[in-house]
Order: sequence, then structure tokens, then C-alpha cells
Amino acid sequence: MSYLILLVLIAGPLALALVAFASRRRRSFDDSYAGEITDRWTTTGYGANGMSHSFWLRIRTDDGNELTVHVDGVSYQKLEIGDRVMRTAATRRPVRLKRAP
Repeated sequence: MSYLILLVLIAGPLALALVAFASRRRRSFDDSYAGEITDRWTTTGYGANGMSHSFWLRIRTDDGNELTVHVDGVSYQKLEIGDRVMRTAATRRPVRLKRAP
């Protein structure tokens, strides 16, 4: 009986953490927005595999919210401050909107 209690005490929080993580990932894939890039930056970290870079954008959405978005290096290089971007649920990363001539 004590092994069952121990198993519940160990596995319970782990299961809750996995459910919360999966819910967060699913919600982030369903997010859509349109707005303007107001800031961008990189962070550097060191781990077991050496140095790694993270690329971030701050976006002011059309409805007035501020988002901080993690992007890959290719998207970071393509997007600049002041660019209008959009992300739909069908895309993985924000894309630049075409500018009117």
C-alpha cells in the first residue's frame, strides 16, 4: 500500500506538469495575430552542447496587446523593427505583410 502512495506522490505532479505543458504548446500553435514589430533581440546560453542563441521579437498587435515571440534565426534575419507581421493558426512563425506601393 505504501508503494502505491509513493507512486501517486511522484507521478501525480509529473502528470500535471505534462498536461500543462501540452496545453500551453497547443494554445501557442492556435494563436493568430497581426501587428508591428517594436523590438527584437537575441539571448545567448551555454549548455552541454556549447553555445546556443535564442531569437525574440516584441510585437504590438492591432488590438493593442504586446506579445513577446520566440522565432528561428531565419525569421529573425528577415524581419526588422517596424515591419508589419501576421501569424495565422496555419503557420508556424510570423510572416511579413506586403507593403502597399
